Amino acid sequence: MSKRSLPPATDAPRPSSLSRRGLLAAAAAVPAGAAVLSAAPAIADPTVTGGETRIVDVPLKGVPLVEADGAEVRDLAEQPATMIAATWPADIDAPVVHARGLDHDGEWTEWLELETAEDPETGEEAAGTEASWLGVVSAVQVRAELDGADATEALTAHVVTTSATNDDDALAQSGGPSGAAPQSTQLRTASAPAATNPATPALGPGMPSYVSRASWGADESRVRGTSAANQLKAVVIHHTAGTNNYTSSQSAQIVRGILTYHTATLGWADIGYNVLVSKYGQIFEGRSGGLHRNITGAHAYGFNSGSFGISVMGDYSSTAVPRAARVAVAQLVGWKLLSTFQTSVWGKSSWTPGTGTRFTAGKTISLAKMMGHRDVNYTECPGLSLYRQFDTIRGEAQAFIDGGWKEHLNAFTKAGGASKLGTVIKSAYRTGKYTATVLTKGLVLQEGSGRATGYATPFATQWRASWGRPTNSASTRFGQTVQKFQNGNVVKTGSSVQFHNRRFIDVPTNLKFRSEIEQLASRGITEGWSDGSYRPLAPIQRDAMVAFVYRALGEPAFTPPPASPFKDMPRSRQFYKEITWAHSEKIVEGWPDGTFRPTASVERGAVAAFLYRASEATATSTSNKFSDVPSRHQFGKEITWLVSQGITNGWPDGTFRPVDPINRDAMAAFMIRWMKQRGL
Repeated sequence: MSKRSLPPATDAPRPSSLSRRGLLAAAAAVPAGAAVLSAAPAIADPTVTGGETRIVDVPLKGVPLVEADGAEVRDLAEQPATMIAATWPADIDAPVVHARGLDHDGEWTEWLELETAEDPETGEEAAGTEASWLGVVSAVQVRAELDGADATEALTAHVVTTSATNDDDALAQSGGPSGAAPQSTQLRTASAPAATNPATPALGPGMPSYVSRASWGADESRVRGTSAANQLKAVVIHHTAGTNNYTSSQSAQIVRGILTYHTATLGWADIGYNVLVSKYGQIFEGRSGGLHRNITGAHAYGFNSGSFGISVMGDYSSTAVPRAARVAVAQLVGWKLLSTFQTSVWGKSSWTPGTGTRFTAGKTISLAKMMGHRDVNYTECPGLSLYRQFDTIRGEAQAFIDGGWKEHLNAFTKAGGASKLGTVIKSAYRTGKYTATVLTKGLVLQEGSGRATGYATPFATQWRASWGRPTNSASTRFGQTVQKFQNGNVVKTGSSVQFHNRRFIDVPTNLKFRSEIEQLASRGITEGWSDGSYRPLAPIQRDAMVAFVYRALGEPAFTPPPASPFKDMPRSRQFYKEITWAHSEKIVEGWPDGTFRPTASVERGAVAAFLYRASEATATSTSNKFSDVPSRHQFGKEITWLVSQGITNGWPDGTFRPVDPINRDAMAAFMIRWMKQRGL
């Protein structure tokens, strides 16, 4: 890969150029484990063992110049390595850099051009190269030219030494393309138990076998947080460049080396690619966060969010990709598209790129769902030979889609498709007893080999297997969104989302007056609505308020009058008995026009009056602390009494807000405090 892309926002903050990243400081050696090095033809540096990757930064100005192949080169004699990279000051143009190594047979390898990286802030050529695999070498030579002259004096070489683990040979036999059930190759636990990003769970059917980050030895202590997109729009194909001369057991070393260089030297959040594929068809999990998610990578500047980056290890400018690698790439492309409910690899997606790409900034364009890095950035990646095989890969990927697992896709379509459920943000994965696909507006759930079903829910991104399936549609009222699930209820109040299994579906445990509402219900004073809701943020109506007071007092014996005292309260109306009782007890008076207005919201001042009268209180003081309740206020003495009994404290700003409607949650608090004051 000759260009490198802007990492997601979570890769920030980072300095403004490579030269200001402290690249002259040697990277600390961090062992990945204590495994004994297995037998190998040669060891680059015998002090680097057990899967460790070490980077030594060598300013070339102090390295001897020698002549080789008709050019002056810097000779790092007796410098063991397996990979090599170089950086230079940001204020000079990018030189053309080549490197080679002395192999264990005492022969120099071919000169390898080190491809220039892409600055993660601008998308332009950065002040450094990618790290390229040399193989196991005991010495390194570097040459660099700028405008026909030697430029090595300004360079710093980053000599990378990787090492084998006991597991690498086992990995050489796994991770290739197959039609087997999805199962990652898991040979060891993660090197950093408290990883920053969530690990990939067991995936649903269709994912080719792959080597997990834990198994190839990702050092999670180097990794920072990464982000994910709500929609996958394309798969972008790359090559890593470097030599193709590596064994299958060395593939994991290359991946570990790239991770260390990308994080320790370039300062990125993680390895840039979502997946890496060896020439042997081994599939290595790349950037962390879960293969089933649309993780934003650092592989295609301007197109990282919403794309999935696959990089084939090696240089395929003039060398054809081996069949095993080609098939692995095709299966990955097919799986990623199908698992996000996209059924044509030949289709296109719309993009609106910013500056620094091949396109006019701000202009909407249409690009293939499977494309090469060169299609969006100024680069030769993924190499001309690989690029020319794209139609073959697309055909194989389409065959994989056509014959692939579609149970969740079919359920998605039956449930209304994207218009009802949105776009896939988590492809099918196993959680609890379910195989689940999570979308922006819904879920597809399946238990074992049972039927998959799609559900619309605004709580899809928060869903957990412990909730069970949705059992009805979500509803929104009075600022709350609620939905029933098999094992409880989910409530969103403001930005807070809570799952609970309490009496009312819309009264979560973190609601301010939940306890008072539950007490009110347990005493039989309220039952809520038939749909299981209490509607705590709804204003309470005048008729319901009177009914609550009547029930709190034990439902006194009372025979309703044959003629209503209020012209808007016929005998047939709900709560006729309670309201006529309250009128007879002089708890309510109604309006001068002869109405009671039963469905009007009851004001806070009127609640104070109802409770004062129901208590047969006689207090007459109107001196209170509220700035909006003067002594001459209509309910001045009632509100003053309410405060004296500890039933209300008003608002933090020193007001009582007497004409504001009282919501059902605050009403419950008033009622419970009043009942305690009355000894009820």
